[in-house]
Amino acid sequence: MNEFGQGAPPVSTLVAIRAAAHAEGDPPYERVVWEFSGPVPLINVQYVTQLLGGGSGLPVPITGNAILEVTMTPAQAHDDQGQATAPAQVNFNLPNLKQVVSGSDFEGVLSYGVGLDHKTEIRVITLAGASRVVIDFLNP
Repeated sequence: MNEFGQGAPPVSTLVAIRAAAHAEGDPPYERVVWEFSGPVPLINVQYVTQLLGGGSGLPVPITGNAILEVTMTPAQAHDDQGQATAPAQVNFNLPNLKQVVSGSDFEGVLSYGVGLDHKTEIRVITLAGASRVVIDFLNP
């Protein structure tokens, strides 16, 4: 229990990762969506020089010239039996967005690296009703 008499927030389970280009946007953008069963987790995003594995601290290979690290907590990408509920790697053939790769799935901390052709301005959106984390990579 925390200081407010409440238990720990429920751990959300990642169930899907998808991406698409939206050329009709103003400006055009490419979007990555992480979909969860359970509430939207807290998120932290930052550009990093390399994606590090959560348990090992070793670099995780990822395609691209720029990497955005997305950390979500409390969240996981596996079920109670330890079976994966979402892919550890997804490749995309979009102009900027190249790959999404798992960096960590341990003790309620889930991280993914987004491999990009180049660093760009981002827009982060959470959709509580649909339980999704959305990141738009703007292409001015």
